[in-house]
Amino acid sequence: MSLRPSTAAAIQDMPPPGGYKKLDFTRYLPDRGPKGWQLWAGATTLIMYGYYQVGKTNQARIQQKMQERKVRYALAPLMQAEADREYMERELVNLRREAEIMKDVTDLKGNPWVPGSSQYFGGQWMPRKVSYFMRHQG
Repeated sequence: MSLRPSTAAAIQDMPPPGGYKKLDFTRYLPDRGPKGWQLWAGATTLIMYGYYQVGKTNQARIQQKMQERKVRYALAPLMQAEADREYMERELVNLRREAEIMKDVTDLKGNPWVPGSSQYFGGQWMPRKVSYFMRHQG
């Protein structure tokens, strides 16, 4: 069952004559944190300090790379000499093996085979292709 609406006039609550008493609510609430300009100043300071640290780190990294590069440049002749020495050792082993294998072979002109000579008759000396597979033969 539902109730029928009343035909009486609606009663509405109204403020007292002269209005409600003013409340001073600011004295009850504490400050809600730093002001806007203080937040901006703090954030700007932190960001600038972060960029400063990034710059310092980049400079230190560049300095480290430069020193590593100088060391690498200083060691390059020694490393090249070591690689050349290893190449010559492998080449001597290969030439001895070639001399033993080709001892009974003659070239196209009837001359005995010379170990290390090119079968292509290019006239220009080129080092053999050196790969990691040849390093461990011996």
